[in-house]
This record gives sequence, structure tokens and C-alpha cells, in this order.
Amino acid sequence: MAEKVYSCSDINLTHSQMLELKNAGFLQLGIDDTLSSQILNEKGIAPTTTTASAAFHFYSWLAMGAFGYSIYLSFTSNWWWFIVGIFVMQIIWGANKKGGSENVLDAALSDSEFYDRVRQLGGWIYKIEESEAEKYI
Repeated sequence: MAEKVYSCSDINLTHSQMLELKNAGFLQLGIDDTLSSQILNEKGIAPTTTTASAAFHFYSWLAMGAFGYSIYLSFTSNWWWFIVGIFVMQIIWGANKKGGSENVLDAALSDSEFYDRVRQLGGWIYKIEESEAEKYI
């Protein structure tokens, strides 16, 4: 069977329909990493039933702290520490964005109100079997 990628503007799935298709193995829910970062930073949209937003903010501060500390070390120790700090910050930030997306997807499975808020923004990406998608277009 052929799978196709749809956005919220292409297909209309309620939370219960999405769960039904996902549990049956016909659907994979996705979201863009950049959009998930924006969602986790927005108070009115971020999931309230999970700690995804708090974790995202913690690791963002950790990345910035590591970079700041490397700048401090470049002044007090060896000049090249800031280069190490840039790499460490990028690694933490990339992992944080990816982990934030996974946390948003997990929150969508358990919180129908959050799922609907993101759906109204057009944020979900659905990878679904074409035969099943025809029912919801």
C-alpha cells in the first residue's frame, strides 16, 4: 500500500479519528521541529498536561549556559574554548529541538485539546495510507 504525506489543510482528522488510524497502523503523526519549538515557547498553545515545555526551556538554558561558560573559559584559560562551546551548544540545541518534537507528538496522543489547538494552526503532518486518507479528505 502506498503512503502519502498530508498536512492539516489537506485532511481533516479529529483526535479520536487520528488515534484510531494510528492504533490500526495506518497513520504516523509528525510535526516540524521548528514549529514544535515555537509551540513549546508559546504559553497559550503549549501542552498543559505534560512537562514538555519545561524540559524544552531547561535544555535551552543549558545550551546557552554551556556556551557562556566556554566564553568565560576562553578569557580565563585558553582562547579556543569558545569553539568547543559552539559545538556543544549546537549538539544540545539540535537534540533539544528533536526531543521537543517528540514530546509534542506524545502530548498530542494524550491531550485532545492540545491536538486541536495545533490542528487549527495547521501544524500536523500526517503520513497515511492513501486508501484510508480518501475517507477524510
